[in-house]
Amino acid sequence: MLVFAGVLALCFASVHSASICDGLFGVQWKMDPADCSKFYWCMNGREYEFKCPENSVVDRESRSCVPRGSSYDTCTTQTPQKVPSICELQAETRIAHPDSCAKYYDCTNKKASGAEPEVKECKYPFLFDEETKRCEHFSTTKCGRRFEPKNQCGYEANKCRSAHCIPCHIRFPSCEGYEDGMNPWKGREGSPHYVVCESGRVVYQGECPRYADTQHVFHPVKKLCVDFKEMDM
Repeated sequence: MLVFAGVLALCFASVHSASICDGLFGVQWKMDPADCSKFYWCMNGREYEFKCPENSVVDRESRSCVPRGSSYDTCTTQTPQKVPSICELQAETRIAHPDSCAKYYDCTNKKASGAEPEVKECKYPFLFDEETKRCEHFSTTKCGRRFEPKNQCGYEANKCRSAHCIPCHIRFPSCEGYEDGMNPWKGREGSPHYVVCESGRVVYQGECPRYADTQHVFHPVKKLCVDFKEMDM
């Protein structure tokens, strides 16, 4: 049977001047924030403390003392249930990561102390194929609803991790907005540097040759290396 708080009030009440009830007005019920076996009635700021019998705790909903560990016990800290990792839910050794088509979970050590699976990333411009469970060429990989990074800066390995790092978009070229084939390196227009694009990705980055008497640069319209004097033509 539940032992109700009103009955306990006759046996375990005590009064304190400074308490959890400070600043409260009227009659209010309060639970002890640190002890599951205690509760209080606050009457115009004064605290009346009540303690449940041995092996009993307070149920917040019914405001009564209930057997500790019973189905009515909503206070005692229970051991949290272990949430299974994605590796424990699936049988595959490699599982596609939901955030990026270039990432995947490596479940090789999924049984080691219940550790979280390691997140790995394919090298640019490869992507993780859900069917073959390997990093494959982007032209043969189906990403489905996963984000498909096309620039090198879309890969975690190329992102800055310190304040002294040169921004990724300066270190690596991009083919965003370019058609397939040879194109100028964005941010280095008028220089010898150029890129070769395929499906919005940089598949090659090169530099025009330097001769003894002159330096060739990449022409953005002709899309080939020319003598730097031809840039004004």
